[in-house]
Amino acid sequence: MERRHLSYFVAAVEAGSISEAARRLHLSQPSVSQAIQELERELRTPLVVRGRKLTLTPAGRALLGPARRTLRAFDGARAAVEGVGLLMTGQLDLAVVPALAVDPAVRLVTEFRRRYPGVRVRVREAANGVEGFASLRRAEAELLFHDHPAPYPKHRAVPVVLGELMTVFPPGTLLPEGPIGLPELVRHSVVMGAAAESAVGTWITVELAALQLPPLTIAVDTAHRDAVVPLVLAGAGATVLPEPVARAAELLGAVVRPIGFSVPRQAHLYHRIGELSPTARALVDLVEELDIIK
Repeated sequence: MERRHLSYFVAAVEAGSISEAARRLHLSQPSVSQAIQELERELRTPLVVRGRKLTLTPAGRALLGPARRTLRAFDGARAAVEGVGLLMTGQLDLAVVPALAVDPAVRLVTEFRRRYPGVRVRVREAANGVEGFASLRRAEAELLFHDHPAPYPKHRAVPVVLGELMTVFPPGTLLPEGPIGLPELVRHSVVMGAAAESAVGTWITVELAALQLPPLTIAVDTAHRDAVVPLVLAGAGATVLPEPVARAAELLGAVVRPIGFSVPRQAHLYHRIGELSPTARALVDLVEELDIIK
């Protein structure tokens, strides 16, 4: 089994077809197809079902995670030999749940890129809750920003300090001066851009019930987080956002106030216990060194 066998196999899975993988790899389609066939012969089992869209057999699904980890190990070994361990080049594979996509991911990735401009950072969205850890299990990402406790013992959690949240209202909204508490917030319809099972959404629901306040009136519940600010600016409702996004919305006319309640937010940078690639180790070191850039 050669490195190219695993590399072409993973490329075909991620591209969804052998022809698209060949295009991305700048190879001929027969070359990629033959390499996968050689891998199947060596393992004595079919790995993919060929068709308009390539699908994995059970054996192929079992191989995918170990194949990705093996390729990263190859890259780490090459880095040690070629000096890429200095992070002049390389790739960082990172997964982030939606609620942490701006804070802390943007700030950390920005600082990481400032220090290591030659490294390509590839960020994928992870699901909320326990399902989000599948990105580590399947080796789709080497690191994961998540606000949920790790469900498996083979994970290391590096605490991450989060920035402030702010309330954001449509232009022209009349509000009392000072921070906005939950009793004031429930008087307004809201635009929900985080899934209901996110840590912040869950806490607000529980806290409203404890205070015997009515639940939030959700005007729009969108999975497209980049639509939240335009919806608020258009008058659809209020929302709660990380401070950098709230301040950007304020420049566009939104009315912004500090939150008048303390949300017990937490986040961790997770990775599987074991050897990390040089790029992943650099991000972990950055989090531990800076305790998140404020």
